[in-house]
Amino acid sequence: MSTKTTLKQCLGIDVSMKKIDCCLSFYTVDLKIKVVSTVGFENHDKGFLKLQEWIDKKKDDSINLMVNMEATGTYHEEAAYFLYDQGYNVSVIQPTKGKQYARSLDEKNKTDKIDAKMLSRMGLERELFPWNRPNEKLRILKRLSRERIGLIRDRNAMTNQLHALKHSHDAFQDTVDRLKDRIELASKQLVQIEEQMHQEIESEVFLLEKIKHVITIPGINFITAVAVISETDGFANITNRRQLVSYVGLDVVIKESGTLSWRPHISKRGNAYIRAALYMSAVCSIIHNKVLKKYFNRLKDNGKPGKTGIVALERKLLVLIYTLFKNDKDYLLNYSN
Repeated sequence: MSTKTTLKQCLGIDVSMKKIDCCLSFYTVDLKIKVVSTVGFENHDKGFLKLQEWIDKKKDDSINLMVNMEATGTYHEEAAYFLYDQGYNVSVIQPTKGKQYARSLDEKNKTDKIDAKMLSRMGLERELFPWNRPNEKLRILKRLSRERIGLIRDRNAMTNQLHALKHSHDAFQDTVDRLKDRIELASKQLVQIEEQMHQEIESEVFLLEKIKHVITIPGINFITAVAVISETDGFANITNRRQLVSYVGLDVVIKESGTLSWRPHISKRGNAYIRAALYMSAVCSIIHNKVLKKYFNRLKDNGKPGKTGIVALERKLLVLIYTLFKNDKDYLLNYSN
């Protein structure tokens, strides 16, 4: 198609475990969206090569191709990496954003093909944040951090089972012994994971220096710092504090309609791993951080519930981590601004 008639082109991809449904659309000079072609491929390397051949035949070579897909667990990652390495502008949106956009189209049906068309149209009509290939070291640290969180949850569950079993009538000793062995194994693996996290950081001088600045914040330890930094890919796609707070799901939602109003609450539409990491740090900061303790007590004196105060501290700590990481500065206890 001639550049005189095409202003923009976008490839929308709906991803599932085994296949990807694709839709290529053009935005033309008469301000209309033209669906060029729809097709499906298998979600693996051979399927991606066929996808590339199809793109080469269908796309307009005179303008950049945008790719828009939803974050679908981990199933979207291979396609995102492949297309990014081919030089395309890739955007990976949260499913809630795609769902909200689909509602605006008044589309009653939902299929993989329809979702691909929706994502393609969304890329043509909306200004989307570009997705960048994650830093390899941070990608490894994110996997280790998530493995650690999962292992802690498993160990806590087994510890609770052991406690209940010990207080039951005539507990079966073999079961007790096996539970103890699994708890001991989980504890050993947690030590191994944390040692590996330290090794990964120490082998990267740039990250090591950044982490040293961040852990000067009272209440923030090495594990929390790594969790926040790795989950945001070193804040690579974050441009301001408001965007960061929204990404983590700590942004406040206010709902009012006529005479009705609902209690403000955080959206929780964001990274749950960061929220989990910041929770205990917020609790610890009440004891160890004089400035945040004073802030928390002021909220309590104003009648705010304790949970609201903890969430406020989580936001404060998140922004502090971001600021120190970006500016390569240590935390100053009596800093006035």
